[in-house]
Amino acid sequence: MSKEEQNNSSTEEFINRINKQKGRTSPQIVSKSKYLSAHQEKSWNENGFILIPHFSSDDKCEEINQTVIDIVRSMVKKAEKFNHAYIDQGHIGIREMKPSEKVENIEDEMSKVFRLHQKGIFNEFIKREDLLNVIEDILGENIDCFLSQFIFKNPGAWGQPWHQDSSYFPFDRSPQVGAWLATSPATKENGCLVVLPGSQKEPIHEHLPDERPGSNYGYTEIKDHNFEKEIPLLLDTGDLLLFHSFLMHKSYDNKSNRRRTAMVYHFAETGTRFGDIDSPTNEWISVRGKGLATTYKNST
Repeated sequence: MSKEEQNNSSTEEFINRINKQKGRTSPQIVSKSKYLSAHQEKSWNENGFILIPHFSSDDKCEEINQTVIDIVRSMVKKAEKFNHAYIDQGHIGIREMKPSEKVENIEDEMSKVFRLHQKGIFNEFIKREDLLNVIEDILGENIDCFLSQFIFKNPGAWGQPWHQDSSYFPFDRSPQVGAWLATSPATKENGCLVVLPGSQKEPIHEHLPDERPGSNYGYTEIKDHNFEKEIPLLLDTGDLLLFHSFLMHKSYDNKSNRRRTAMVYHFAETGTRFGDIDSPTNEWISVRGKGLATTYKNST
């Protein structure tokens, strides 16, 4: 089998797995919040997201950025050759399939780094009381962080097409909560996030392969929907976006000469079952409630 045939087979298998989630709904409404303001509760229920400005300092965001760069440089240095993906000390790094024309360091060619939240500044973030308080109003008092990823949006990088994160999560309950921390300014020019308010009320739609030549592995696209009411989210460094896992979102291409970065975490209710095989990018860590007193075990 040729490399192209292998890639096509792998993509088809991935898409089939993604579309097993098609048709699932998440009707949950947040009410009687303990920590969310009335405005935040309304925004979550009606729009599917909550924006919290200035959640982290510029210094903390810069520390996150530099820590990930150090991880990437160590990760690739130890590899025998340059691959699409790297694994080192529990982290998973993914190369940008359409790298920048101006490459000075390995981070200029990276797309994402997964599995960061087990230690250091990343672990500190997922245990912040003010963060967990607002998530508790959505998920309840028993909370796990199961996924972390740092996003490099280097100059020239394509945006990710319209998708719903829950299509990647074959879990037995919903929603999950994404926590997107802007660690640099996000603008239309440098590839900011774009959301479709209210689309979290929709079922999971069919996700088709990203047909752009050279698109990143794992990119899928929703095509059976009208996106005229999309809203670009222009974020400052330190702004935090909490969003529903059924919310349709995408990002623009980075047409600027500067990198746009973000640190993203995903949270679920403790005890969530993920099926027969969990994604290698996931790592379940209890951060509040009953899971802290027991070793996390998933059963099907």
